[in-house]
Amino acid sequence: MHSQKVFENGLTALSEEMAHVRSVSFGLLIKSGSRFETPGLEGISHFLEHMVFKGNEKLSAFQIAEGFDLLGASIDAFTAKEYTCFYVKMVDDKLPEVMKLLSEMLLAPAFLEKEIEKEKGVVLEEIKMYLDTPDEFTFDAFLKGIYGGHSLGQPILGFENTVNSFNQKNTAAYYQKFFAPQNTIMAAAGNIKKEEFNALVEKYFGGWHNSNFAPSLEAPSFVFAPENIERKLEQVHVCLGTEGLAFKHQDRYKFLVMNEILGGSMSSRLFQEVREKRGLCYAISSMTESHTDSGVFFVYAATDKEKLQELVEVIRAELDKIQLNITDKELERIKQQVKSGYILSMESSVNRMSRLIKQQYYRDRFMDLEGIMQEIEKIKKEDLMSFAEKLFVKDRMKLLTVGPT
Repeated sequence: MHSQKVFENGLTALSEEMAHVRSVSFGLLIKSGSRFETPGLEGISHFLEHMVFKGNEKLSAFQIAEGFDLLGASIDAFTAKEYTCFYVKMVDDKLPEVMKLLSEMLLAPAFLEKEIEKEKGVVLEEIKMYLDTPDEFTFDAFLKGIYGGHSLGQPILGFENTVNSFNQKNTAAYYQKFFAPQNTIMAAAGNIKKEEFNALVEKYFGGWHNSNFAPSLEAPSFVFAPENIERKLEQVHVCLGTEGLAFKHQDRYKFLVMNEILGGSMSSRLFQEVREKRGLCYAISSMTESHTDSGVFFVYAATDKEKLQELVEVIRAELDKIQLNITDKELERIKQQVKSGYILSMESSVNRMSRLIKQQYYRDRFMDLEGIMQEIEKIKKEDLMSFAEKLFVKDRMKLLTVGPT
């Protein structure tokens, strides 16, 4: 069972005890992501994620890194479209020291100009790395196209010109608005008592100042026009997809199971038909992305330009077939895969902590493992076929190709 407490400054803290482990995973989700960035500031959420590690008047960047290492704690962070996450895994008795160090790092970054200039170079290299990675470039181009100019389609890393425009003034101003307790959810999972955890949150984050700001959401509209991006590559990279589901949509478990049937594993339809039977590509998969109010589904593959037309036709045919026929044996196999994935993930304190935070963030109902198993088990093949029929509408499918044409 999990516990929840909202502190006076608006900070939400969640915890879940796992008495059989010696680890604790602690994380923070801050409502700061590329979706909320205004034109000219694209990439600033991701840049801030980097900058809080760069020290302040009390701690240098090296002291922060060394501090976590000395505690035997592994820290990581990432920026997504709707949030930024920082998370640490440690041995249970190190939690007080880890939370102290994390609060010192997170609550008072200095944003020194010399550190900003250095970090710009790091992020610009990260952008170049993505541009040099064809599948990552293709994913970003597909999302930009299907979201039709909405901020959900903007790259999380930003652009070269926007990153170059970051300075002490605009990074500090953005930080003050977004990095605040009312926009933050904390969670701990592992060998922890809720009373001890809440006392530590109060001690180290209770004085965090509420900025009285909450980012607003504007729903996207979708654009399905086909697109081709000419690039000098050995293969053509393909995304074919459509509008998906929001994170807490009532059909999300159908969405998950259908995605697994189509392209979630080596036994999936797309892998078997496109790669194993026809040899049209090496890599093929289907993917979903879900947000507060929307989402996308797409199939990704890469092939020789001579095989492109056949590849797209076969993918389209598989999206048609799933609307007409799913076998009992296939559905049972996929259900077992999905359920096993959930069961195995629940053994990890990091996954449990992440699940707590996301369910709170998306205002989803908390469901235990047994409840999730029941939701998956009650899905019938007729439900999935009618769901696929609603999802894969011919004039609402976007095709993007990247490479030689």
